Amino acid sequence: MPITLNEENFYETIQSATVVLVQFTSDFCGSCQAMAHSLEQVREAFDESIIIAEVKTIDNPDWAEAFAVQSTPTVLLFYKGKNTNRLTGVHTKSAVSKWIREVVA
Repeated sequence: MPITLNEENFYETIQSATVVLVQFTSDFCGSCQAMAHSLEQVREAFDESIIIAEVKTIDNPDWAEAFAVQSTPTVLLFYKGKNTNRLTGVHTKSAVSKWIREVVA
């Protein structure tokens, strides 16, 4: 299960692991649900060494604007606490895993 981010835990969470994936999502987005499934598979493939978190855009429109998120699902990759890259749309476990390896290499 992803960690639901809010004002109290956002910065602490993105600093708590080397790799943190933050999915910007909305409740009635089928593509978001499919991407969440892919992200859970990725977390398991990485021996749970990465953190998966989510931001609900309806509850946090300011964050969506601050990170220039224009559609859901959008996944931001935080590496060592810094926002380094993003994916938009639905991607498979293998595509996301490859993306992570390329970014952190």
